[in-house]
Amino acid sequence: MSAEEFLAEAESGAVAVDCHDQVLQIAFMYLDEGLWDGNGVFDVVEKLHARGWSFGKGELRFNRTLDVFYLAQLAAAIYRSSDQLTGDFPSPSDFPSFYAAHAALLNPEAWRAYYSPAFLTHPTTARFYRLPNLQDLPDSSSPLAQPRQNLPPAAGTHATKLPRWAHNVARTSRRQPSLPLETITRLALRTLEATTSRLRATHPSVKPYSETQARFWLEHMKLGSSESSGSGTAKEAWRPNNFGVLIAQGGVDVLAWEARYSARLWEASAVLGEVAKPDLDLDGAWESGVEWCGEPDGGVGMQAWWRGWDGEVGSEEEVEFLAAVAVEETAGLEAEGLDFATRSHAVLGVMRAAVVDEVKREVLLKEMERGMVQTGRIGEDRAGKWLTEVLLVVEPYVKVWQGVWPGVEARGQVLRRILVENGQLFARWKVSPLLKEFDFELGPRE
Repeated sequence: MSAEEFLAEAESGAVAVDCHDQVLQIAFMYLDEGLWDGNGVFDVVEKLHARGWSFGKGELRFNRTLDVFYLAQLAAAIYRSSDQLTGDFPSPSDFPSFYAAHAALLNPEAWRAYYSPAFLTHPTTARFYRLPNLQDLPDSSSPLAQPRQNLPPAAGTHATKLPRWAHNVARTSRRQPSLPLETITRLALRTLEATTSRLRATHPSVKPYSETQARFWLEHMKLGSSESSGSGTAKEAWRPNNFGVLIAQGGVDVLAWEARYSARLWEASAVLGEVAKPDLDLDGAWESGVEWCGEPDGGVGMQAWWRGWDGEVGSEEEVEFLAAVAVEETAGLEAEGLDFATRSHAVLGVMRAAVVDEVKREVLLKEMERGMVQTGRIGEDRAGKWLTEVLLVVEPYVKVWQGVWPGVEARGQVLRRILVENGQLFARWKVSPLLKEFDFELGPRE
């Protein structure tokens, strides 16, 4: 049976698709065109799910992250097997040899090298595509137009983790200047250390927390400056956190630390008792191995999106940081002091509405709706729906209060839990237009 015949039989139901290799072959054929149009892997995952196909078994069946992950691995393998200059790409009939050549990326257990089980089975990870928390996707730490052959060992297997985290922290500081820089920095370092330690408890191979490395990347991403690292203006801080696109365009070099630190000190910095001072002075002599290709970029940014280089919800360290900022922003606030232009205030307001009776709730939500529209953060046509969707998320968490609005500490703890367990509420990441989930995006403050 030819590959085309197998696909036709599978789609008609004549052949039962009941194993990883069969789903992989079908996805490989769907990607032949799907990788170069529309939304790439995000379109193809919908195509698979529509026919009842998934790479996961048991509790991982239809896990969105797992299924998009294997499509992203296929995309990487296709690029590695292709000659884009001549248009020579693997064909459907090449699947057996293609799979054999890239089995390390594509086999049924490959996800275990990229995702911790706890992270992959998290409800948010199951509903929204999230990037691996153990190592980078293949080739995703270098520009698409000029990939490096190899990263030095000191870069580690997750070289984009800290730059991506620092990029988010710096953008948050520019978006939310009401918090002092010292507070933003403290929250960022504290949550990064906590999430790293928690992950290392089950995966000791993960690189330990290094304040030296963390502070370097915060400085490199220009935390505290109105300017941003890489491309963009001040408005860039309000756009989705498409860091993978920035990497693909050459906007960030994950080896930028080489201008100030030797590989020996960079690696050893995690065990030092204090922040290590740079031991190199190459700022004027060091040259990056990547070059920013700018915009228009010849489609490089779109190709990164097609290949799954950006998640629909951020990493654990990013979400934990944003939740900590939200708790800090709302500490001690009462209903009359809420700023409806600030997302965390709006979520807290919905929590308050969720604990009162239905009549009072309706009044509070209408007041919030008018307030949010007046700030210009959201249109009149979306404000009511936004509040309703937030209410659906927060209601189960506040039932334990039995209609009584608790003190500052208790509501801060629940607000943090809501946001950590529902990172989509931040809407900092681009979601596929085909995803059947509400997009909690708000507009920038004028």
